[in-house]
Amino acid sequence: MIMLVASLLVAGIVSGVLVGSYANILDGMEGTASQSDVNSKTSSGLVSDPMNIDWSTLTNQTTISVQNTGVLTLDIDETSMILNGSAMNVTKSGGPTEWVSGTVISFTVSGNVSFSNNQEVTLIVIVNSETKSPATGVHSFTEVVRIV
Repeated sequence: MIMLVASLLVAGIVSGVLVGSYANILDGMEGTASQSDVNSKTSSGLVSDPMNIDWSTLTNQTTISVQNTGVLTLDIDETSMILNGSAMNVTKSGGPTEWVSGTVISFTVSGNVSFSNNQEVTLIVIVNSETKSPATGVHSFTEVVRIV
C-alpha cells in the first residue's frame, strides 16, 4: 500500500512538471509565430531613382522616398537609414502623416559625410510597424544607389 501511494505521488509530481514545461514551450512557440507573422506583413521599397540620388554638398543632405508595400501601417518616426556605412539623420519632409499600405513618404536624409560625383554606395533602410502587440514588425532592404 505504501509503495502504491508513493508511486502515485511521484507520478503526480512528474506530470505537474511536464505540464508546466509544455506550457512554457507552447508560449515560446506562440511568441515566435506572432513575431514571424507581423514581420511578414511589414514591408517597404525604394521609390526614388537609385541611380540618381542628388546629394547636396552644401547641406549634406538628400531626399529619399520610400513606399509602404506591406499590410501593416508603418511608424514614420522609427525609420532609419544607413548610407555608405554611416547612420543618417532621417526626418519626414512633408506629405501624409500616416504611413498606411501603398503610401509613399519622402524623407530628408542628412549626415556629416561627403561623396564624390557618380559614387555608388549602399543604402540600407529599416522600417518598423506601428503595431506593438503581439510584436513590432521590422523590415529592412538594401539598395546600391548612385550619388550625383
